[in-house]
Amino acid sequence: MNSGYEQIYENLIPKLSKCDFFEVAERLGLSLHPDGALSVNFLGREYEISSRGINPTDGKPFDVNNLSVLAYYSLSKGMGEPAFSYMPISNLAGTGITFSTNTKWMTDPLGKIFSGDYATFSETMCKLGGVFNGKLKSGGYSWLLKALPKILLQIVYYDGDDEFPCEVQVLFDKNASCFLEFECLAFLEGCLIRAMIMTTKTEDTTGWV
Repeated sequence: MNSGYEQIYENLIPKLSKCDFFEVAERLGLSLHPDGALSVNFLGREYEISSRGINPTDGKPFDVNNLSVLAYYSLSKGMGEPAFSYMPISNLAGTGITFSTNTKWMTDPLGKIFSGDYATFSETMCKLGGVFNGKLKSGGYSWLLKALPKILLQIVYYDGDDEFPCEVQVLFDKNASCFLEFECLAFLEGCLIRAMIMTTKTEDTTGWV
């Protein structure tokens, strides 16, 4: 029996078969292959998006949630450009969405894994396509990551001390909600956190599920 996450992805495949990939490529800035399939880099891996579904081009195992995020992104009607202004995902929750303003539980594992080890954090960010963006006045080390074309993230690393533990914050460009609904952005954050953890453990962005 398929898991709930697998069922979510499978339910999106019929919608992909009706998608105008030429229009999507033009609007989102994706590469379009001669056979009509799209190509996109997501968290350090290349994926092919076609009317039949989505697959990493390296042929290695994948997390099905990554496929769902890419499907929702391809089916999105979003337009516009990034604002280059970043905020917690809770700030992007629309009216009527019940969501705790305390989202640290999502990123707490990152603080534990990278505590006292900014060098490994930096290596992991580089493998996932992140670019160092300088040290903030608050003391955090800022990295920028193009999770997907038009969807930018700021990942901030704070060293721990005697009073506060190490913390890693994930912030979204405020226009990210133009391209993915709030629930999908939460999925995306989960995919990023898992990718950071598994890339650190395996020293590779591929081959794990």
